[in-house]
Amino acid sequence: MAIKLYKSQLTPTAESSNVANTNRISMSEVQSIGKAWKGMVQAGEQLYVTHQDIKTDNEILEKSKEVMNGGENFTGLSETTINASQMKDPDLAGKVYNDEWQKIFDNVNGTLSNGMAKKKFKAFMTKQNLKDINAIKTASTTNMINSLRTNKLDQIETLKKSIIYGTALESDLASKELSDLLANKKTKDIFGNTLDKVTKDTNKEIAYFGYKNVPISNQDAALAAAKKDKRLDAADVQKLITHFKTSKSTNNNLNKDNVSQMKSNLDAGIIFSEDEFNAAIAIATQNQDEKTLIKLKQMATDAPIIQDLNTKTVAQIEEKKNIFTSFKNREGGMTIAEANELRITEEYLASLTTSLEKDLITTAANKGVISISEINFEDILKPDGDMDVFIDGATNRIAQADTAASYYKRKVKYLTATEANTIKSVFNSADTAEQIIALSTSIVKGFGVKSDKVFQQISKDETILAHLGGLVIMNNGIPNENVKLAAEGLMISKNENLAKLYKMSPTDVKSTNIIKKYSEVFVNSNIALDSSVEMTNLIYAAQLKKEGKTVANFSSNSYQKAFIMAAGGTTVDGTIFDKKMGGFDENTRGTMVHIPPWLERGTFNKVIQLLKDNPELVAKASLNGGKPEDINGKEFTSIFTNEDPYFVTVDNGQYKIANGDNPVTGNSPEYILDSNKGFFVIDINKIKTEIINQLSLPNTTIEDSASWVFSLKQIQIYK
Repeated sequence: MAIKLYKSQLTPTAESSNVANTNRISMSEVQSIGKAWKGMVQAGEQLYVTHQDIKTDNEILEKSKEVMNGGENFTGLSETTINASQMKDPDLAGKVYNDEWQKIFDNVNGTLSNGMAKKKFKAFMTKQNLKDINAIKTASTTNMINSLRTNKLDQIETLKKSIIYGTALESDLASKELSDLLANKKTKDIFGNTLDKVTKDTNKEIAYFGYKNVPISNQDAALAAAKKDKRLDAADVQKLITHFKTSKSTNNNLNKDNVSQMKSNLDAGIIFSEDEFNAAIAIATQNQDEKTLIKLKQMATDAPIIQDLNTKTVAQIEEKKNIFTSFKNREGGMTIAEANELRITEEYLASLTTSLEKDLITTAANKGVISISEINFEDILKPDGDMDVFIDGATNRIAQADTAASYYKRKVKYLTATEANTIKSVFNSADTAEQIIALSTSIVKGFGVKSDKVFQQISKDETILAHLGGLVIMNNGIPNENVKLAAEGLMISKNENLAKLYKMSPTDVKSTNIIKKYSEVFVNSNIALDSSVEMTNLIYAAQLKKEGKTVANFSSNSYQKAFIMAAGGTTVDGTIFDKKMGGFDENTRGTMVHIPPWLERGTFNKVIQLLKDNPELVAKASLNGGKPEDINGKEFTSIFTNEDPYFVTVDNGQYKIANGDNPVTGNSPEYILDSNKGFFVIDINKIKTEIINQLSLPNTTIEDSASWVFSLKQIQIYK
């Protein structure tokens, strides 16, 4: 709906709105308003400034903690001050501090909120710098002076020792240098009022030790001079008196010990030096030690006799002993000198015999017969071990050991007692099958055809390692499957839990028909049999583990195969049929023998027939080169008489010949004797080529070496 307005309604409004305003404003009132506004603004500004001042104060206090204690990017002034204060160079200490100060300043200053904070922070840092630098300079300067004092004292100490202990010329030069040093102005500046004490203490010590170190014969004169020496006081003189009394007793006791050691060395064939002997005589004389003087006199008598014995062989020493022993029955008996020489010879021979039994190599080296260097068997198991160096050492040792054995007429041993123990230690500490294999093969490679003697030397204590080595030798230095399985089985046996699962107990298997079947090969040698059983158990344990079986799954057939492997038996893959080589076989009399790994099982009877048909091969196969004889020394025209003899295993491919009863069950085996020595032994390794060619056997060996002999007895020779 529209609203209607009349003109009479609009006109008064227009007129009234255009009326001029005649009101006036007071200037004073305007000014009061301005002042009020200005005051209000100024109060606000003051409030803001106060607020910022408090805020920045708080900020600087927080930052000062970071500055002093350190942050992520800097150490902190507290630690820097401590470190710099410990330095001995004031300039370097100041630089270290200032560098860190600048680093801290730059790091923190960039994080401040505004200019007011930066201004306050700079003032704080500047004040802290002045404070810390003064402290650092004071401390480092003190350190520098103390260090200089220490160095000067060290210099004085060095000169002092040269005066006391040096030669006459050294002592004179050091005395002059020390006198100049103590009188030097710089020295006075360094030590200040403590220099007098340093000088007095130094001179006192020089005087005291000068008197103290005189020989026993000069002690009385030294004491008289000390009492008059102004550098020493009464306490120093009393110390000298006490020292001289005790030194005589101490010196004599030390001399007695030294003479006893000289006597022990002499008994071992080690001759003392002339200077050493004369010094002992002088001390014993000064101390009036009659007992020691008598002992020394006897040693002087004995030394030439022992020196002569050192140059003799055992046979020559025994001959000398017999000659002097014969003097007992001489008219008038023995002289004192002869009785003494007989006593020394008997004692020397007994000691030498014991020493040779314990350690042939070391004894020969100590006597000057050979010169040796120790072989480090631990190196051959290291990844960076040098095998060539080991082989060179072993080769040299073979020559030296053979010389020692020949000289002393003893059974050769290639290891010192220390080396034998090292091998045992390395073997027992091995924790992988590879290490066991490496040790056995390295010995074979290093000592070659003599390695069987090395294994024989350690066989008493380590039959397993000796047996492993024998198997490696049988295969011409190559670890065959039997060696690898035995090494794995050894690792199993070292783990108690695994051993319970996979390793047979020797007592469980020794009564089995398998062991009974082959026991006659070992000619009633239980120890040899025990070793073979243990090796079999290790091989069998590895096989069971590989097949996922345990001892609960015992298989007589599998165990028999393991027993044959333990004796060196192997299986050679063939085109149609596999060849079973080495281990055990029967002879023509139905008894078991051991056969070398190059001979096929089931062919030993053919070997016997070959020997029967070719007598010249019997002569060629003779181990000692002799001829077969009976007990009366009558030569056999043939070892084959009415019936084939028993072949009795004594070694790898070596057999004694028995013409009588069964050597295992009978009472009179009637072994054939050798014209050279002992029993007549046939070694089929010496005619291996003829056997292989005549019987058309596979040549399974890598190289033809009849000298690689593995002995079923040698590896456990201690019966």
